[in-house]
Amino acid sequence: MDKYLDGYHKFIEKYNMVGSNLLFLRNDGYLENVTSGYSNLETKEATTTLSVYKIASVSKVIVAVGLLKLYEQNKLSLDQDISEYLGFKVQNPFYPNDIITLRMILTQVSSIIDNGKFENGIYKGYYGANQTDDYIKLEDILTPTSIYYYHTFSNHKPGTNFSYSNLGCGILACICEKITKKHFRDYIKEVLLEPLNIKSGFRVSDVENEEDIVCHYTYENDEFHLYGNHQTFKQTECLEYPLGDNYRGVAGGLYISAQDLSKIMGMLMNKGIYNNQRILEEKTVNEMETVWWEGIPEDPTYRKKGLQMIIMDQFTKKPLKGHFGNAYGLRSFMLYNELGGLIFLCNGANFLTDEDHMTKLQEELIKYLVEITKISL
Repeated sequence: MDKYLDGYHKFIEKYNMVGSNLLFLRNDGYLENVTSGYSNLETKEATTTLSVYKIASVSKVIVAVGLLKLYEQNKLSLDQDISEYLGFKVQNPFYPNDIITLRMILTQVSSIIDNGKFENGIYKGYYGANQTDDYIKLEDILTPTSIYYYHTFSNHKPGTNFSYSNLGCGILACICEKITKKHFRDYIKEVLLEPLNIKSGFRVSDVENEEDIVCHYTYENDEFHLYGNHQTFKQTECLEYPLGDNYRGVAGGLYISAQDLSKIMGMLMNKGIYNNQRILEEKTVNEMETVWWEGIPEDPTYRKKGLQMIIMDQFTKKPLKGHFGNAYGLRSFMLYNELGGLIFLCNGANFLTDEDHMTKLQEELIKYLVEITKISL
């Protein structure tokens, strides 16, 4: 991609990027990892190919891989009532006779929504729980009679309406814990990260060299503000609670470099195999990439959903599969098809938009990249 660097520099300048990693992986194994800018704006430390980012919602694909490993082992069914795995009754109070399944959560049509607040001295709901280290059980977040509950369900029938849910992803991790009897952060290292020689994870302490974690910046009032670095991320890291209650921190909390993330992407591109090692069965990857839900034609990112996968067909003849990440001042994506894959990690920029999902930067960059890498064919 070196000959296209001038084109990428235009994006860097237009959006005033702090630092970034841009990676292209071709289906024949060719890989290019381009870096730009700073991992630390204050010290002017340059971004490198080893730079580690907190990749936000791209993490959801990794959580799905962990859950689907158990599906392959016949330890769970995607269409079973999740109550059977959690050990307590989960039901939308508006539709008490309808079950909620793992497939619904994986496609984000479960009717479980992100909500919450601090009210009358109590941290309520998912957002409320994220404001504290207090031990709040998942059951309390999902039970309308609990003092910790706060409008966790929409008034849509389960399975019928798309609603983006970080809590849903946390529930997937909790079910993994219930079945494996291991904390999800340890379980995913065992079944995915360590087999791919990825020396990072969902804890700062999982990163082999914490100094590789880049600073993340928000952009407000025409200037950058430090959101977090390896020290502050470590200070705010969620505690480990009893198995089945670690729903916080997984929906967007994976620390990883573009180089290591490309191993996971390469495994998916190769139908479950990376470096001659099978991680997932081919049929499982095919299920992840199957369109299980579609319905928002005006939304550029959530027109079609696989199992915790966004499926996009507006940029390429062969649809792109993967996910976006937008949080902590960071913008990211991991998108691939049969021809190749793209990873973009940026630790701060003027995104020129207030959109929740795909920003103008991401959209313009994808259009540019699919053309120059020829994965649009």
